[in-house]
Amino acid sequence: MTTASERPARAEEAIRRRIGADGSISCAEFMELALYHPEDGYYTRPGATTGRAGDFSTSSDVSPAFGRRLAVQAAEVWERLGGGPWRIVELGPGRGLLAGDLLSAMAELAPKAYSRLEEMILVEISPALAAEQRRRLEAAVPGARARWVRSLNDLPRESVDGVVVANEFLDALPVHVVVRRGAQLVERRVALDDAGALAWVDGPPVGERLFARVERYGVCRRDGDVAEVCLALETVIAEIARVLARGAAVFVDYGHPAARLADEDHADGTLVAYHQHKVELDVLARPGRQDITAHVNWDHLSDAARDAGLVFAGRVTQDKFLLALGLIDDLAPPADARLESPEALARRLAARSLVLSGPGGGKRFEAALVVKEIGADLRGLSDPFATLG
Repeated sequence: MTTASERPARAEEAIRRRIGADGSISCAEFMELALYHPEDGYYTRPGATTGRAGDFSTSSDVSPAFGRRLAVQAAEVWERLGGGPWRIVELGPGRGLLAGDLLSAMAELAPKAYSRLEEMILVEISPALAAEQRRRLEAAVPGARARWVRSLNDLPRESVDGVVVANEFLDALPVHVVVRRGAQLVERRVALDDAGALAWVDGPPVGERLFARVERYGVCRRDGDVAEVCLALETVIAEIARVLARGAAVFVDYGHPAARLADEDHADGTLVAYHQHKVELDVLARPGRQDITAHVNWDHLSDAARDAGLVFAGRVTQDKFLLALGLIDDLAPPADARLESPEALARRLAARSLVLSGPGGGKRFEAALVVKEIGADLRGLSDPFATLG
């Protein structure tokens, strides 16, 4: 008897139908169905994707101090906006940890900003995850003003004075995969092999839009080089620019500038999957049942922001970003160590892991900020060590 876990996910069935109709599909189409299939995609199905019970951990899974420090940055943006009514928008809220930590911290650390917060808008396509986020937010911040939309397109133009937050969101956007074959650039696509398994195949030469991005960022320079191009990033940034009247967007993710993505260390590209907290190189395995991710091209983000009429304020490693926003307060032990409870000690050690190497992020994650109609010199981008020594 075949169990539910052994049957192909409906996402995989949809992928196979699409391949059957078209012969092959792009990696972007594959990721769209594997991750965001409306009923059974990795990010739309019920069940944990992050934390111990999931396949990977975000900074919010590691420590609530991450949300506390983002609350400080959000409050500064509110001040730059003049202290009036404002909104916070989160893209890809996951289990709702960041939203709860951010709002509860703001109520504590910046009560004036919190009192003027009209609402927090959570952009979530999964009804199951939206229900979990709602329960978690109601428990963490009773009476919090929040609402859910499925897409930024559901929001009116320039309807947000405030902050857009996206933690580990850009890395999961669908990407096209490009390969150099001699003098030609071709798109790597997903098809079925002779045994009926999902497999990579070379498609036709890349189209003009993909070719232009490859040329702009200098990737795929050597024969056999592989690179990802995230056209969806441009769509997301344009949508943010459309809904944001004034304020800032904060992206925390892992990635590299284009020159680093073009070097020999990344000749095979950066596309990988995560399953049960382990890296899985076979991204075609278990569609809908494992995370799929590619490194963010930070230069692409900067260019997309400029093209959309936003200002790229800067980029800094997560450790410096959080320390500039006061993380040291979450790391400090009490004057008398004997008064520290085991629970408080555990929280402090968890906060420390946000700035160390390992699953907490440290220098592996970076924060990139873009602004609209406010100054670019935000606190999170300042040097936390400038006053030392």
